[in-house]
Amino acid sequence: MPIPLPNLDDRTYADLTAQATALIPSLDPAWTNYNPSDPGVALVELLAWLTEMLLFQVNQVPAASTETFLKLLNGPDWVQPQGASLDDATRQTILNLRDRYRAVTAADYEWLALNAWPRSTQAGRLPGGGQLARVRCLPRRNLSATDPAVRGADAPAHVSLVVLPALAGRSDPALYDALWQFFDERRTLTTRHHVVGPAYLQVQISANLALRDDAPPQQALADARQALLAYFDPLTGGVGQHGWPFGRAVYASEAGAVLERVALVSYVENVQVTAPEAADRVQPDAVVLDANELVQLGATPLVAFDTRGQSYRIPA
Repeated sequence: MPIPLPNLDDRTYADLTAQATALIPSLDPAWTNYNPSDPGVALVELLAWLTEMLLFQVNQVPAASTETFLKLLNGPDWVQPQGASLDDATRQTILNLRDRYRAVTAADYEWLALNAWPRSTQAGRLPGGGQLARVRCLPRRNLSATDPAVRGADAPAHVSLVVLPALAGRSDPALYDALWQFFDERRTLTTRHHVVGPAYLQVQISANLALRDDAPPQQALADARQALLAYFDPLTGGVGQHGWPFGRAVYASEAGAVLERVALVSYVENVQVTAPEAADRVQPDAVVLDANELVQLGATPLVAFDTRGQSYRIPA
């Protein structure tokens, strides 16, 4: 059902006279006679009558004017869709105006990538529709640079969009190029934008696990490793199971809490987190990630011991 054309101004003669009369005390306190016999009130009523007639004419928009307005909003090449009424075309144009188009803020880039991109022609040309699982926009970063120092430096006028394809860990240059073209039409004039995949930092977690009396050691170790893999998964990990957040540090205390929730584990000791390939990222009780990085869980040297003190290691 088409929406009715808006009433551009619904004020009546009574509304106009009431508004004008209400302003008199503040504009001319000496004016106290508001009866119709007062010349000033008669003038107010006359002007209200003329204004009401003008408002009536404003609301009578002819079809030709409506088509002109629609061309201004949709572009000069717009034509009324065949079989659609002018009311239907107006309704669709108003709905299109509500869609976010221009990419200005970081939130605009992320919203457009997740909501407008799947409906675009560029996405339709890609296998699987170029589906994205998660995105993260980083303003003032040039993450497509080859020099690590440049990637980490402040870059005014640059915007980097980090996209995680639906298949986590899969790098897709064709997808990145298509997204770049998609945002090239929507970016502001002076912005230089980049579309890249996430970087992965290998993190190693070690711990000693005290098992329950009836726990099979190898099963307990396998369950513990699986719990860590699930918690740090880029698609389904994290507290809300929406994927491990971009750039979120890995804390030993948090890893220990994950291990303690394993059914066959009684308690956990000596939890440590390290980054074998980035020693400068290691802090006391944590490994720090850059804003565009996700966790890649490396070898997990978990050691389990039972009530008799016998130790077991996870299978290679």
